[in-house]
Amino acid sequence: MTGGIIMSERINTPFTNEHFADWCLKMAEKKSPYWYGSCVYKASNSLLSRKSNQYPSHYGSSRTSRYKKDIANKQVVADCVGGCKGYAWTNGGQGVLESIGTDKTYSSKYGSNGCPDKSANGMFTYAKSKGCAWGTIDTLPEIPGVALRSDGHVGVYVGDGCAVEERGFSYGCVKTKVSSRKWTHWFQLPFVDYGDAVFAGGSYVKPDTAETVYTLGTRTLKNGSKGTDVKAMQEFLLQLEYSLPKYGADGEFGSETEKALKAFQRKIGIKQDGIYGSETHQALMDAVADDDEGKTDSAPDTETPEEATPSVKRVRIVCGSGSVNIRVGNDTKYGRITSVKDGTTFEWIATAENGWHAIVVNAQIGWVSGKYSKTIE
Repeated sequence: MTGGIIMSERINTPFTNEHFADWCLKMAEKKSPYWYGSCVYKASNSLLSRKSNQYPSHYGSSRTSRYKKDIANKQVVADCVGGCKGYAWTNGGQGVLESIGTDKTYSSKYGSNGCPDKSANGMFTYAKSKGCAWGTIDTLPEIPGVALRSDGHVGVYVGDGCAVEERGFSYGCVKTKVSSRKWTHWFQLPFVDYGDAVFAGGSYVKPDTAETVYTLGTRTLKNGSKGTDVKAMQEFLLQLEYSLPKYGADGEFGSETEKALKAFQRKIGIKQDGIYGSETHQALMDAVADDDEGKTDSAPDTETPEEATPSVKRVRIVCGSGSVNIRVGNDTKYGRITSVKDGTTFEWIATAENGWHAIVVNAQIGWVSGKYSKTIE
């Protein structure tokens, strides 16, 4: 790579790391504006209305004139992790750049091409759970297209010590020096093809020296196990504040790791055998997801379907005794907005395919499981 221009035949092939990095660079050249909760969408009045309802704290009246200008200029908008998701959902960014400043349209399919709807922290957790290589920022490989992470934020490394990021409302999509920002980790994205680049153990290695890369959860781990999956498990335990004071995340399952794993199993309420099998794997993934949800973060999309129209329908909570959680998305993996009691009713907005209802709660859109609610006229 020379002067920020990626030199490779793969640059013209969607979903390669070279193509992804080049697309990000061109989005920065176009100065794509930052809209919180958006995933490479064409700016429009309907999008602004939906996002204002969904995230009122990010769409205050003081910002309206700028958003209106973005609409008038026919811009394509995203937030930080939304840029990554939007690249995948538009089939490798097809038609996106060409549409900026014009009336041209392009297709976007939610959750497609191996890219789920995850928040910034959630994307990092998901990538690790899928066996993608990752490491601390001091081990950043010279491979364009790997993602960069700080708490609640994601960018993309484009080579030559530079990154592209949707930095925020005041900046939009910009190219920055990695050294000037507070990145903590790098990681592969599961929907990007990194070609001949071989990763192992949290660093980039040449093919002839690469160790076997194990995906966490594909084999049982116990005292004496070694590998990239052991290191991933240790990093998750450290994230959840289980102590590994002597060896840390070294990829070797010893007595220290066994002690920490037993402590986790005891807290969760499963068999305390110090063995990492399927039950412990699922429990650890759930715990890490819950931990990530509680942090300040760039949002999952979870937007109300565009075709939804106002309705006189309401949704009544039917949970019996106790209460039910209202979440920011249509699944228990999303963060909680509030809890409500049986018999409470709310304005109905839409119903997702999985039966969850979008409702208006506390002046924003929330979601409640259809198992604990029903629509009424």
